Amino acid sequence: MFSRSDNQLEDARTAATGEDAGQGADAAEEALVERARALDDAAWATIYERHSEQVYAYIYYRLGDPHTAEDLTADVFVKAVAGIRGYSYRGTPLLAWLYRIAHNVTVDHRKSAAKRAQRAASDALDNVEAARDVLRERDERSDMLAAIRGLTPEQQQVVLLRFYHGMSNAQVARVVGKPEGAVKALQARAIRSLRRILEGGRSGRAAE
Repeated sequence: MFSRSDNQLEDARTAATGEDAGQGADAAEEALVERARALDDAAWATIYERHSEQVYAYIYYRLGDPHTAEDLTADVFVKAVAGIRGYSYRGTPLLAWLYRIAHNVTVDHRKSAAKRAQRAASDALDNVEAARDVLRERDERSDMLAAIRGLTPEQQQVVLLRFYHGMSNAQVARVVGKPEGAVKALQARAIRSLRRILEGGRSGRAAE
């Protein structure tokens, strides 16, 4: 049987052994960090092998997507390598620093994903609006063509040459063999007729 003093001595030895082990682990990690700060490949291989699964699990449990978690885990270590010179070991495990990077990477990913989703929704809405505009334009174009068919042949010719082929009044006059003043008069009458026909058609649709 141990006496109380013997038990106290054993506890002290155990505590000292634990402290020595802890100090040894701290010293080993500090040395590993210093090698990593020097961009030693073997040190980074050790860090990755030691902590990559923990970093992956941290990200996976927050996002729930294994493929994204794999990609972001790689990003964490890329950022760690890039930022290691700004890190110094002060007794806090290196894994805690990696977790902070993983947190920031995860937050950035969520923000980017939210922006992408917002843009996709906006694009979808734009596509719907664009489709409506195209259909509206087609309807208006059909109405206009139908209205043009209601003009006299001379008016049709002037309107088509002037507005669909982009000719000037002088050019139209040369094509139709009429004075420019006559072309202007035909154009004016055609526009009044088109307005009347189109307004009548829209009023008819509105009443339906």
